[in-house]
Amino acid sequence: MSEGSLDLVTTTPEDGKTNVPIDNVGIKLYFSGNVTDDSVWEGNSHAFALTDSEGNEIDYLAYSGQEIGESNYILVIAKPEPVKEGQPGQLVQDSGYKLTIKGDLKSSTGAVLGNDEYLNFHTMDLAANSKLSMAIMVVMLVAVMVLMFVTNWRKVKAEAEAAALAKANTYRISKEKKISIDEAKELIEKAKERNRKQLEKTGGKAPEPEEKKSSVPRLESKKKKTNTHKVKGPRPISEGGSTYKSGRKAEKERRERAAAAKKAAQQQHRSGGGSGSGGSKKSSKNKKRR
Repeated sequence: MSEGSLDLVTTTPEDGKTNVPIDNVGIKLYFSGNVTDDSVWEGNSHAFALTDSEGNEIDYLAYSGQEIGESNYILVIAKPEPVKEGQPGQLVQDSGYKLTIKGDLKSSTGAVLGNDEYLNFHTMDLAANSKLSMAIMVVMLVAVMVLMFVTNWRKVKAEAEAAALAKANTYRISKEKKISIDEAKELIEKAKERNRKQLEKTGGKAPEPEEKKSSVPRLESKKKKTNTHKVKGPRPISEGGSTYKSGRKAEKERRERAAAAKKAAQQQHRSGGGSGSGGSKKSSKNKKRR
């Protein structure tokens, strides 16, 4: 840069930039001198041309950087015609555009740009970006599912290991590894500590200690109700309306009848014999008196 000259220093987006958004496209231009002074701003604000790939001009607005304290800064914003009334204008997607910075743009010291400068850019392909976004979303979803599977697998493994450690036998480990009882205990405690950290990391839970079962059965507070009914004693089948007599009952009735008949015969015999003996006693007394 020579003294008294004016140069274009940087641009955003850069020349040849692709995938530029189609909404509110703003092009930032930084120059080597004061290009926004009131003495030169009127001419500099019209020292641009924005065209599409077919050479059609697109409206724009140029904003001075003096409002933000940067006299060497100009912002050019594209103002395309809206496709539908009432909607903001947009550049066409997947299309090329060119901004021309005319060589008569000058600084407050009178230095001019000299030659036209060109800035070419290409707008984004929304369809391709949509596919890319979908692919990224699928990849992220798969990654999340894999992470969940791995985390759950580690959780199940940690819980299984915790259950095994809870039942670890110090004497068996001592015998298998040929180490002392104290060394076996220390080995188990270290394993339990590692397992505890793994459970915390995966959100697993250690198994609850089993309650020792008592060998004495518990007495139930209440007797279970059953469908049985208590009876006072055996009842004769005659109460149910049956006239059938069993052998024992028939034999009993026969004996009762025989005993009753025998008793009646004895009573009758006693009553007849008593009257005869009394008469003989009286006759013997009469004979003695005579």
